[in-house]
Amino acid sequence: MQSSTESPRKLFIESSSFYRNCKAEDPFSSMRIDDSSFLDSIPTRGTCPACKRSRKYYCYTCYIPVKEVSERLPKVSLPVKIDIIKHPKEVDGKSTSAHAAVLAPDDVKIYNYPDFPSYENEKVLLIFPGKSAVPFQEWWDQQIHPHEYHCETKSNKNLCSSFGLLNHEETNPNHQNTSVPCSDQNDSCDRLSFKEVEKSLCLQFSKVIFIDCTWRQSKAMYSDPRLRSLPCVVLSSYISLFWRPQRGKPDTYLATIEAVYYFLRELDSLMYPSEVYSGEFDNLLFFFKFWYFKLRSVYDVSIAEKCLLSK
Repeated sequence: MQSSTESPRKLFIESSSFYRNCKAEDPFSSMRIDDSSFLDSIPTRGTCPACKRSRKYYCYTCYIPVKEVSERLPKVSLPVKIDIIKHPKEVDGKSTSAHAAVLAPDDVKIYNYPDFPSYENEKVLLIFPGKSAVPFQEWWDQQIHPHEYHCETKSNKNLCSSFGLLNHEETNPNHQNTSVPCSDQNDSCDRLSFKEVEKSLCLQFSKVIFIDCTWRQSKAMYSDPRLRSLPCVVLSSYISLFWRPQRGKPDTYLATIEAVYYFLRELDSLMYPSEVYSGEFDNLLFFFKFWYFKLRSVYDVSIAEKCLLSK
């Protein structure tokens, strides 16, 4: 039985995946995430450059960092555009979708439901565990054929361009193998830039859609014809480190920024199955990691006790 002196705040956090799946070590230790300790040295709140409201670190309505941190935040480039559709009752300040828009501003856009595009004439993919959803890897195996338009190394960007492979329908109308040989002189080419080339060759979607809301809210949003008509996939199971409880739901229900991150990891592994992931999307978890350890510092005593008891 819980003591009557225990705060409701503690009871709240103990019902989260964050608390149940705590680890004594750093769960982000294998990731290449920039040091965020400078955020602790920001003495006061800043002002959003757009709406002029008082904000700490970034504006969660305009998705713009405040001046005090803007030049020190990492910027992440993604291989595909991402739209996040947020439920109107989702509290802006608590939503992790803002992390993606602030850290990957060129590739992420957030819409407030029901104001979002129809996607009728776009090739898009919805990440959502709907009844018709299939595992992402299964969908990939059925729909994507990277061996038909594939360069042998990711670093051959210049070589690909010289072969005219950016438009594979013109260069290879019969969809024959367009693999090109490796070349040592191209080893210094930028990986992310080459991914844009590979994407134009391989991907059959130009945009990925995520829904940002509670599980109960998501059912109503998914019934919207603009979303229900989209091809729908689910990710592999990952344990969430999110501190916000999803009552009655498994710990595999991810925060939005976690879902975006793990989707990109799965995409990377499917596009380049023979190469080791090099951490280029890890900084999407920059703010997530920062707040995770902020909460750990508050609850470390009770968390440590729980970890010891579970051993």
